[in-house]
Amino acid sequence: MGSTMLAVISFGRFLFAVLFIVSGAFKLLDLTATSELMAKIAIPEFLTSYTTELETMAGMPMAKMLAIAAGATELLCGVMIGLNVGARYFALLLILYMVGMTYLQHPFWNQTGPEGANTLLHALKNISLIGALFIIVGIGRGPQPAAAAAAEPSFAEE
Repeated sequence: MGSTMLAVISFGRFLFAVLFIVSGAFKLLDLTATSELMAKIAIPEFLTSYTTELETMAGMPMAKMLAIAAGATELLCGVMIGLNVGARYFALLLILYMVGMTYLQHPFWNQTGPEGANTLLHALKNISLIGALFIIVGIGRGPQPAAAAAAEPSFAEE
């Protein structure tokens, strides 16, 4: 793989990361709206005693803590993937986050009609983002220029 291809992969990774950077920043800049979305997430019954304790300790509702965690996760992971620092690790973290958010926020299996179709579309969008994150996990930082040059066939040896 030549240096041009490496530049293309790096540029593509950066452009992909912009989505998470902007989304995370918007979540953090509008915590009220994000908290309203997070309030719709049903906390399992066996966790409510822990969440109540967390709310008391933090002095804020669980929805707001989830909003801050979601925004910070997207922003941090997006920046790190965009900068190509720990790209595999942060892509894995985003995969876990995206799987959870897709399941919790886009339950298309419970909806019908236009609302169900819209929710399914958002779930499919998230699934495609998860696929792209798996590609980042697979290539990591990408082949290094020296390794790429060594892997290319040399016709001068014939």
